[in-house]
Amino acid sequence: MSLFDRFRRRGKKPASGGPTAQTAAELEEFMSTRLGVEAYAEPPTSIYSMTMVVVAADGEYMRRPVKDDRHARALTRKHGVPLYDARIVGYPRRMREYDRGMRSPGISLDDLPPLDTIDDREEQ
Repeated sequence: MSLFDRFRRRGKKPASGGPTAQTAAELEEFMSTRLGVEAYAEPPTSIYSMTMVVVAADGEYMRRPVKDDRHARALTRKHGVPLYDARIVGYPRRMREYDRGMRSPGISLDDLPPLDTIDDREEQ
């Protein structure tokens, strides 16, 4: 036994509890009742177990623990929701905008200026 063996981690699992049936039901309810939902898997840390963030098209989101990658994939596959790795792709901007209370208003045809074509300019 070396001097640093007692400081080495021994494959302990994260301290927080895993998902419950209610947690899975909340994720499924969110995915089935919102439009444009995407899911982002977050890796486990020394404090938290693996979590999944589901984000709707308007930016509303929910973060809940999941058992593992297979559990996250099964939940998203059941509802036809794409699953991304949050470490690689990051989070969508609409999450931050939702937190700040901003909503992208979108753009309509009435907001655009009238279209000038080349033929219109030559006639004048």
